[in-house]
Amino acid sequence: MGVTLLTGASTGIGRSLARRLAARGEAMALVARRGELLDSLVIEIEQAGGQALALPCDVTDRDALARALASAEAELGPVTRLVANAGGGEPTFVDGFDSAAFEAVIQLNLIGVANSVAAVLPGMLARGDGHLVATGSLAGRRGLPSAAAYSAAKGGLANLMDSLRIDLRGRGVAVTLLMPGFVRKHEPKPGRGKTGRRRSKPFRVDLEYATARMEKAILARRRQLVFPLSLAVAIGLTRLLPFGLDARLLAGRGRRRPAAAQPPRTRL
Repeated sequence: MGVTLLTGASTGIGRSLARRLAARGEAMALVARRGELLDSLVIEIEQAGGQALALPCDVTDRDALARALASAEAELGPVTRLVANAGGGEPTFVDGFDSAAFEAVIQLNLIGVANSVAAVLPGMLARGDGHLVATGSLAGRRGLPSAAAYSAAKGGLANLMDSLRIDLRGRGVAVTLLMPGFVRKHEPKPGRGKTGRRRSKPFRVDLEYATARMEKAILARRRQLVFPLSLAVAIGLTRLLPFGLDARLLAGRGRRRPAAAQPPRTRL
């Protein structure tokens, strides 16, 4: 097998994908900001018989990412696959619209991927073989309520990967875009509803189901994976509505600004 550089590896989708790819025999170079979580993942992978290296790093820092790549290749060998998974962000509210917060979301979800690609692509082109994978989102299919920054970033990411796929045709480097919808990162917590659980978002899928589908798409070097189909169809249908009706339908369905100063993190 080869060497995979996976960003956003410390929690959620990234952590689950790292375990799955390591079990397939991939040597894992794991990038995230929280070193202690990476260290625990390395131990978990090694105890299962795999090989992994923790590389604490912020993907928005291109120089730090280049150093991380150099460390990975010195210890594990040439990186044959990039899984650019780091992402996330805060809701965007029109009251008190914050351009600095908007920029931070773009930096993480779009520029962070570009930095990751810039680090690994020269080596892949020199060898005539490689695989670029990015975790996008169905939020990139259209602007969604209270998600202006995130939708813009993921829409830009989708176009970035499309352009790379076109320009890399015949060069030996495959390109895969993963576009999940709402993914449940943890078990539902008890709530106040009659069922004892918080209200679940429509179309939400479980983490391991999501990463199992993503793993298969990565190993098959698929051009694109979009799921769940029900949510993709629902988003697509909103684009076919008469002008103005889509806004009326979606208005008020986004996140509410919480009373606390810091809104909870969200990801689609």
